[in-house]
Amino acid sequence: MAVEGVGLTRQRLLALAGAAGASLLAPRWAFASVEAADTAYVTRPDLNPPTVVIDTPAAGTAPGYLFLAPFDITAAQSAYSGPASQSHAGPLVVDEHGEPVWFLPQSSVTAMGLRVQQLDGRDVLTWYEGTVLGPYGGDFVVFDPTYHQVARVKAGGGRHGDLHEFLLTPQRTALISIYYENADKIVEGIVQEVDIASGRVLFEWRSLDHVGLDESSMTQVTQAGNVDYFHLNSIDVDTDGHLLVSARHTSAVYKVHRKTGAVLWRLGGTKSDFTVEPAARFAYQHDVRRHPDGTLTIFDNNAAAPTDTTGSRGMRVALDTKKMRASLVQEWTPGDGRTTWAMGNVQQLADGGVFVGWGTHGSFSEFDPEGALRFDAHFGDRSVGYRAFRFAWEARPKGRPITAVKRNGDGTMTVYASWNGATGVAHWRILTGDHPSRLEAAVTHRRHGFETAMVMPSSSGYLAVAAVDARGRVLRASAPLAL
Repeated sequence: MAVEGVGLTRQRLLALAGAAGASLLAPRWAFASVEAADTAYVTRPDLNPPTVVIDTPAAGTAPGYLFLAPFDITAAQSAYSGPASQSHAGPLVVDEHGEPVWFLPQSSVTAMGLRVQQLDGRDVLTWYEGTVLGPYGGDFVVFDPTYHQVARVKAGGGRHGDLHEFLLTPQRTALISIYYENADKIVEGIVQEVDIASGRVLFEWRSLDHVGLDESSMTQVTQAGNVDYFHLNSIDVDTDGHLLVSARHTSAVYKVHRKTGAVLWRLGGTKSDFTVEPAARFAYQHDVRRHPDGTLTIFDNNAAAPTDTTGSRGMRVALDTKKMRASLVQEWTPGDGRTTWAMGNVQQLADGGVFVGWGTHGSFSEFDPEGALRFDAHFGDRSVGYRAFRFAWEARPKGRPITAVKRNGDGTMTVYASWNGATGVAHWRILTGDHPSRLEAAVTHRRHGFETAMVMPSSSGYLAVAAVDARGRVLRASAPLAL
């Protein structure tokens, strides 16, 4: 919350309190318990997202908001307990000061991989929604800029979608990941391309048809009683239209023919078709992406278990397909030996920098084109996130702004205003009058964070707040409130 003229938001106050009580460099890893914040918004008591603690303030960063999906991995195998008002998990958009822009709490499912993609030529929000680490999987959700669902994609053939990938294509299809346990208790990775409108499966690739158990470093039986030998964790479309498939448990990237499913080459692992220079070697990687200059970005976990202390990194690799050699072009680390044993991603930014999500470390960073750190932050309640992104995003919810009023003992009242998901609000204009249909502007305050607190003399009658953009245009007003 922020009072006009003071400028201290709820996020900033909680961050300062947290910094005073513990080192920001204290280790954060997946199975630490999530501690609930002790405050909520006056206008939206149902929303209580995790605090984002800024470790390195933004300087020269790319434009846009941060797209996160925090969750407590200790609760991921089952439904969250308690009402939604107590949930700190769900799709979350914040600005680079850590202030929420939009939050959708999830109390019975887990959201993963929130990001902006394009559908029919317009920006949409997408994410996975379902179970994590459990056997049943979930669906893939598409929201428009009013935060309404426009599509829900399901795996075809009676299968269940998996959290690791949901990639929209210009052909109005979706590339999705599936984990499937066969009769021999072997978990294979399945890639499906699904037509979004009809749900028809256009292509399916199964790892066991092309990759044997002899390529895996994880052939032991898990607690679930199966062998997760492949662990598919990203799918990308290569520049020639074929697919790039990343498998954590073979520490390899596979180029897959889009029609036949044949493996065209392997990068890394025990059967690499490339000679990988020592500096370019990776292990247990995530999020492999091809770029127009031919390079690949990879999140190199370099760790297989929560107890590992080897450093993780983002990396850019060049492939010489004539000499079949792979070499390191650039790497990104925050300089603190950060280890991410699971999850993580590298996003290429338009200016040549990158945005890196550190998965089970619960942090996210931005680097400039030369590799210098220009932003770093983490979840203050020990939540984690599968991937983290930065995107430009313009949205206006269909609902109205919300206001609340509290009387103070000194003859003033505090007016609170918020509008979950709105990106264009620069100011709040307080409207008052003796009748709900006859309200006039009383005072205007600059927006401070998700919820703005504004102090003014107490009055009677009716009150509303209007959201105003940077050009002075009224976007929408709240419902009048009887004082």
